[in-house]
Amino acid sequence: MPRYQATLLIELKDGILDPQGRAVEGVLRDLGQEVESVRVGKVLEVVFPAEDLQRAEEKAQAIGRLLANPVMEVYTLEALREL
Repeated sequence: MPRYQATLLIELKDGILDPQGRAVEGVLRDLGQEVESVRVGKVLEVVFPAEDLQRAEEKAQAIGRLLANPVMEVYTLEALREL
């Protein structure tokens, strides 16, 4: 069975406070970097078997729904490729 690699990005929804992002923003400014804002998210690379590309995309979307907290986070399937 073919193997696929999905890259998922999980981010906080707009309007949700991001204390980790604010801390990184402060450090960057202290280091002399001009930044407007910083948001921190998670990038997940998941490898799994699937029968074909359509089923791989369905599985990747299901994984994103399972891992993202729907109250606070959104997920995006950034990339999907056959290995």
